[in-house]
Amino acid sequence: MPPSSDSLAESPVKSPGEAPLDLPSAATERARAKLAAGGRPYVTLKAAATLDGKIAMADGESRWITGEAARALAHDLRARHDGVLVGIGTVLRDDPALTVRLEGMNARPARIVLDSTCRITREARVLAGDGAARIVVAGEGAPPAAVEALRGAGVTVFVADTPRPRPAAFLPWLREQGLETLLVEGGGQVHGEFIANSEADELFLFLAGRLIGDAEAPAWCGPLGLKSLSETPRLKLSPPRRVGEDILVHGTFGGRPAEAPAETPKNPRTGGR
Repeated sequence: MPPSSDSLAESPVKSPGEAPLDLPSAATERARAKLAAGGRPYVTLKAAATLDGKIAMADGESRWITGEAARALAHDLRARHDGVLVGIGTVLRDDPALTVRLEGMNARPARIVLDSTCRITREARVLAGDGAARIVVAGEGAPPAAVEALRGAGVTVFVADTPRPRPAAFLPWLREQGLETLLVEGGGQVHGEFIANSEADELFLFLAGRLIGDAEAPAWCGPLGLKSLSETPRLKLSPPRRVGEDILVHGTFGGRPAEAPAETPKNPRTGGR
């Protein structure tokens, strides 16, 4: 299927004139510092969608939803984070590289894949050996042979103690690995899990002036399991900003305290880095 809207062709792109991470307030910077000193990385969600919240057509077509300027800023976001995370569905559908392809930038954030049953193949571009850390977060039911094969290829594998890894379980471990900031690029189900579990701190949502209008088309945020409007997460929004032909909606989540857990849980089944 075609690449997703948050990936780029292999050729470098020009650096954006403004950096999106200049938007957060000093309070957000203090919260980030507190989280980095504690139990988990500071988590930023990033998505590119149509005005009705869709990230692709129902058949997967998504190239390109947003314009070149928005895609360049998305790569700038990658460069400013210690790690970039996606779900296995995104990897199997789009085969993204998750690299930073901006002129004049050599950043190599860690590339992380949530993959409960280790379905990822050694040929996936996200596992390319280019010097960046490669991490797969698996569930307790992942086949041991697949886990060991990945470790044998130099990939670090975290095995959770639940069938589907929960952010509260693997985020402290990522912090132990030295990651202070994490960019979560989706897909929608992954974004939804981070939001539903109050493990998201900030959002960069690039909106294109398009409409898909198909209930079967995937959305940037999956189900949150809410029963009433009073349960909806609230964000403190910055003023909207034009990015080329698109709009950037930026906000910080207010439902999670800045203080991190006092202790970081260990995972005895984690392989070496």
